[in-house]
Amino acid sequence: MSYDETQATQKVPPPQAGPPPPPPEPPGFVLQDAWPWLALLGILAVAGLLVWLFVLRDRNDKGPVVPAVVGLHQQQAISELTGRGFNVKVVRAPANRPAGIVISQIPGGGTRLDSGQTVTLHVSNGHPVTVAPTTTTATTTAGRTTTRSSTQTVPVTTAPVPDVVGQDDVSGAGQVEAAGFVAETSPVTTSGTPGSIVQEDPAAGTDEKIGSVVRLGVAVGSNRPSASVPNVVGQKAPAARAALLGAKLTVRTEYKKGPAKSVGVVLSQSPSAGSTAPAYSQVTIVVGS
Repeated sequence: MSYDETQATQKVPPPQAGPPPPPPEPPGFVLQDAWPWLALLGILAVAGLLVWLFVLRDRNDKGPVVPAVVGLHQQQAISELTGRGFNVKVVRAPANRPAGIVISQIPGGGTRLDSGQTVTLHVSNGHPVTVAPTTTTATTTAGRTTTRSSTQTVPVTTAPVPDVVGQDDVSGAGQVEAAGFVAETSPVTTSGTPGSIVQEDPAAGTDEKIGSVVRLGVAVGSNRPSASVPNVVGQKAPAARAALLGAKLTVRTEYKKGPAKSVGVVLSQSPSAGSTAPAYSQVTIVVGS
């Protein structure tokens, strides 16, 4: 056998298979392709924020804005609030501020409330907060002595009647009520300036019980134009009196027993709302007690 034959008859081993090819790579995500999507997401985020600011947020803030009246005189504060459509509750208490000054309000200025809701004003009655002397108590337990100190606020039950003769009826009556009294105003025929206070009973400086009535005579003048009677039913008595005085009327307060929710609230009035009367005519309000 020749060399060529021998070579032909020999089995040539098949070529060995190499490692399997790697799996195809997913298509690449080029960074520059992401910018349009990122821009779109940014636009959507800004749009959502604007919708919340101008639409959704306002759904929880309906109604007129409560004005900030802290620091104002009581009558001015009541006028500001009732002019916005709110009812007003006045709470008088000792404070280190002049009589009649609003020292706090609930809710605060800038809050939104529905018309007809109540804003509570805390008003100084002109008396500083009086604190009783500190009381020290020593207690001995199991050989140990514990010392405790306590102070108590002394309640004010009387106050001097402020001098308001010569002032206009709105500010004078406001000072009387800020001192803790109920101002009862009535027309007086005199040559004094119309709307000015010409009489006061009890006299200025007299110590009277908080909550008692101080009667004020209001000059009507010789020429009395017509005044329209506002509707004060449903308002708190101090706010109702302020509204009537502001309409150039005087006011007398009567009381009637009623349910707890009617305490301090005007139940009826005479003359009725919408009627006309000569300026400084007296309107009677009936308040729940």
